[in-house]
Amino acid sequence: MSRNASRVNQAETLGIPQQQATYSPPTTLVNLPSLGKFYPQGHPLYDAETVEVKPMTTREEEILTNQSLIEKGLVIDRLIKSVLLDESIEPTSLLIGDRNAILIALRVDAYGEDYEITVPCPRCTKAQQKVVDLSTLSHSKNHLELDTTEEGTFVVELPRTGAKLELKMMNGEDEKKVSEATQKQKKYGLERPLANQYSQMIVSVNGERDLSTISSFASSMPAYDSRFLRKAYKAIVPDVDMSFDFQCEDCGHEQGMEVPITANFFWSE
Repeated sequence: MSRNASRVNQAETLGIPQQQATYSPPTTLVNLPSLGKFYPQGHPLYDAETVEVKPMTTREEEILTNQSLIEKGLVIDRLIKSVLLDESIEPTSLLIGDRNAILIALRVDAYGEDYEITVPCPRCTKAQQKVVDLSTLSHSKNHLELDTTEEGTFVVELPRTGAKLELKMMNGEDEKKVSEATQKQKKYGLERPLANQYSQMIVSVNGERDLSTISSFASSMPAYDSRFLRKAYKAIVPDVDMSFDFQCEDCGHEQGMEVPITANFFWSE
């Protein structure tokens, strides 16, 4: 009889409970769209091309169905926090594109690549059932050459006003602030989602970092510059390319569309 077997028999005789074996599933390295280029020095993901995550378990499914977290809008943050191996990473500090990459990797690992969605045809409006293979989604590529600062920010010069804007990539905290501001304004019929987004995106205007100055500029920016800023930011921001080719089964209309992330994203049928 082996030494271990002898100890097991002795423990059973004495009535000592045995330590239960734990299951440790393999972890996954998720490729980050940002490549860690837009995080400030000192951030755990500064210059990091990947982040290590654990697969979803029963614990994460319980997070997804927690009504208190759902009502407070904390589900996604708690889910990401639960699967990150590096506990020093704050989910709200993750860039939007990197958050999306993590969520898609979790969904594919937990429930498979096929994601069934229902979308209306842009032409005839008839609802269509489509299945998107999430494993085929790629990272968007930057279309502008930029030099980033040590804080991970970059500068864009607007064509109409000539203003030099220092911008940052929005993270989960910024997205939350935009949503909260828009909801407050909605009560008074004064929704300003674009200005709210610009206020979080802009770090300085011609070197001026005063928040009131930034807010005022974001609200009064000429439409020409506003459109330029949106296009420039979209061309720069690292993210997951969520586009897919849509073809209507009823009228034959074809169009590129974005994959919608619905409440059923983390549940298999």
